Amino acid sequence: MNRSVLYPLVFVALTFSAFAGGPPYSRFGIGDILYFGSNRSYAMNVMGVALTGEGYINIYNPAALSRLSFTRLAGGFEYRSSSLKDAVGSQNFGTGSFQSLAIAIPVSTNNGIVLFAGASPTSVVNYDVTIPDVIAGNPLTQNIIGTGGLSALSLGGSYRLTADLALGLMYTYHYGTIQQRLIVDFDDGSFADNELRKSFFHSGSSFTLGVTYDGLSNLLGSASLKPVTLGIVMTTPASLSVKEERLLFTQNSADTALVRRGSTTLPLSWSAGLAYTGEKVIVVTDVAVQQWGSANFFEPASVEIRNSLRAAIGVEIPGRKDPVTYWDRVAYRAGFAYISSYISVNGQPVNGWSVSGGLALPIGPDARMNLGLQYGSKGTTANGLTQDNFIRFSVSVDASEAWFITIEDD
Repeated sequence: MNRSVLYPLVFVALTFSAFAGGPPYSRFGIGDILYFGSNRSYAMNVMGVALTGEGYINIYNPAALSRLSFTRLAGGFEYRSSSLKDAVGSQNFGTGSFQSLAIAIPVSTNNGIVLFAGASPTSVVNYDVTIPDVIAGNPLTQNIIGTGGLSALSLGGSYRLTADLALGLMYTYHYGTIQQRLIVDFDDGSFADNELRKSFFHSGSSFTLGVTYDGLSNLLGSASLKPVTLGIVMTTPASLSVKEERLLFTQNSADTALVRRGSTTLPLSWSAGLAYTGEKVIVVTDVAVQQWGSANFFEPASVEIRNSLRAAIGVEIPGRKDPVTYWDRVAYRAGFAYISSYISVNGQPVNGWSVSGGLALPIGPDARMNLGLQYGSKGTTANGLTQDNFIRFSVSVDASEAWFITIEDD
C-alpha cells in the first residue's frame, strides 16, 4: 500500500510536540533570529544602536562607522548549547557556527566617510522532533528535522554631516536555504516507510538607514548630556523570492514531488538607543522592534505571528588610558536583554531573557580578542511547550591595519 498520500495529512496535523534535539521554536517562520551587532556589543547584550568608537566595527548601525580612523577587520565564531525541557523530559544539544566577518575602510576621516562590507547569519533553523502516532490503526513514528537558515551580505558606508550628526546607509542581500525532512516509519514492516524532503531557497534585498547624534547637550542645554550619543536605525522590508523543491523517497524510488515559487516578506524594523561614554564606564541601552505581524511567509506558519521586541542594557569598563599592567588594558563587559519573539504557540507567547559578560583582551598594538558569554532562557513548559535554557559563547578578533604591518629595523 502506498502511504505517500499520508504526507499532507500528517504535516498539517502537526502541532507542538516532544523534541529529539535542537531548539524546537526554529520550526516556525524563518527560524530563530540571531541578534548580533558587533564583537564588542555581544558581551554587553545590546545591539549597539548608539555605540560608537574607534576600536571596533558596528555592523548594526552604519552611521557609527564614521568615528573610525584606521582600516579594521573583525571576525568571530559562536558555540551554542541548549538544555531543552518539556513535560516529558529534557535533552541537551550543542552546535557551533561562524558568527561574522567584516571590514571597514576609512576614506576621509575629516568627513567621517567609511566604507564597510560584512557577512553574518541572521537566522538559524535546527530542530529534530519525534512524534509517535497512529494512522488508520497503524502505529508509526514521525520524525521532523529542520536545518539551515538565512544569512546576510552587507555593503555600506557612513558620512558625518556635522561634528555631532552622522548618517549611514547599508545595502543587505539576504539569502539562505531552509531544509525540512519528514520521515514516517511504520512499526508494521508490511507498510512502506516514506521520507519527504523540502528545500526552500531564499534571496532578496533590504536597505538600512542609520543615524548617530552627539549633540544632545547643546540641543537640550545640559552639560551632563555631553557624553551621551543617540542612535536610530531603520531597515526597510525585504521581499525574498522563494523556490521550493520537494523530493519524495520510498523504499524503491525517489521522485521530485513538487517545485513551487513564491515569496516571504521580512518586515520593517526600527531601533533606538542611547550610549553614555565616560572615562571609567560606558553604559548602553537600546530597543529594537520588528513588525512581524504584517509579514507574509511562503509556507504559512502554523502558529500565531506577532511583532517582536528586544530591549537591552549593557555596561563596559574600558581599559585604563595609563595602564601599568596588562590587565589595566583589559575591558570588562556585562549586560541584560529581554526578547519578545515573533511567535506565540497554543496561545502562549514565546518570550526570553539573557544575561551576559565578557572581556576584551589586547593581543597587539591595536587588536583585541573578544570573549563573550550569554546565559538565558526562552519559552516555557506551560501549555505543552518547551523551555530552552541556553548558553552561548563567542570568540572574536578586532584588529586595525597596524596589526598587519611589519616594522623593519634599520
